[in-house]
Amino acid sequence: MLREAPKKQTIPAKTLLIAAGSFFLIALLFLVFRSKAGFSLDQKFSQSKRLPILFSVLGEKDEYLFSLYAEFYPNEKKAALFFVNPKTSFDDGDKSLKEKGSSAPSYVESVLEDTLDSSIPFKIVWTKQQFQNWINLLGGLNLFFEPKSLHITKNYARNKQTYILDGEDTFDWMSSLADESMISHIRRLEIQETVFLTILEAIHEKKDLLGKQRVSYLHSQMSTNLSQKEWETFVDFLKKEKIHFGVSEVPGEPMGRPKYKDEVLKANEETVKVAFHKFASELRSLSFSEGERARIEVLNGTPKNGLARYGKVLLNDKGLKVLSVDNAWDSSFKSSIILNRSGNTQYTDIISDTFQGRRVYFALRKDLGLDATVILGEDFQNSKD
Repeated sequence: MLREAPKKQTIPAKTLLIAAGSFFLIALLFLVFRSKAGFSLDQKFSQSKRLPILFSVLGEKDEYLFSLYAEFYPNEKKAALFFVNPKTSFDDGDKSLKEKGSSAPSYVESVLEDTLDSSIPFKIVWTKQQFQNWINLLGGLNLFFEPKSLHITKNYARNKQTYILDGEDTFDWMSSLADESMISHIRRLEIQETVFLTILEAIHEKKDLLGKQRVSYLHSQMSTNLSQKEWETFVDFLKKEKIHFGVSEVPGEPMGRPKYKDEVLKANEETVKVAFHKFASELRSLSFSEGERARIEVLNGTPKNGLARYGKVLLNDKGLKVLSVDNAWDSSFKSSIILNRSGNTQYTDIISDTFQGRRVYFALRKDLGLDATVILGEDFQNSKD
């Protein structure tokens, strides 16, 4: 007699649900673990179209100096830098960010998240000493001072054209004010923009000096929610990629405060939102780097006639628009230099390539209405001859 085949046992639905739930929990824990190890930021750089970071700097006695909302676009190798003046007021009243002191960075974060309808996942805050330590670890900042630059303070007289600033010198320059007027605060923000751009470029230029130990030390010299691994991933990105930067500021209308006998920059959230998205959109557009949009002046820094006009011809051949040619304030320049005036690095990189890799210095001056000043020296004269 044939035996009946044993009946197949069915797995209860409850058991299946428990097994599925356990698998999901294990997978979730795995992702959390990977995230803590820096996986999240790796993914953001490889997959995300944008990475927002809020940088802030505090001065003496928790004075608020400025913030920078940065959006990095890894695939495009670009970054939009949106600076916040401490004289800005987002309040319904007229209290400025400067008057909020050490609480200003978290307040700016909250306001910008609401204004831009976007979260800011990563934050970095430096104290005075931490920022100075950063500059020193990078070997100082190589800057250029021209006669009209605001570079003389009560502590330092920076009277050279090229000057390497250590941490203390840099912080003195970027925190000093000629007076409490709005003009002085706006000019100081340009100096702070100059310093920050120089730091970002220095990380790329000095990448061979920034080993794991130094990068770890930099991480210890700031307050941040970036893990050690996430920080290393971010620095590796800055070291490896030549990023094109664009610079703008949070817009505000000057508003008098009779009680304090001063002014604040009154910011309207809708205006700020439109301004940032327009700025970021233009930076990422294909037309942003077109030479016809450039505003360049070429100056002759030697006694030889016609050098600036020849420089203009070379730039025109590259499709770069030159607004004016003239003599420099000094005719004894040994080396040619390029001064970045607007923070747009795409133009100055093209100019540098045109003049066989001449050095670019950041010297932002929005009042000039220029993207770059090119000063031709004896080295260019000799190469032309």
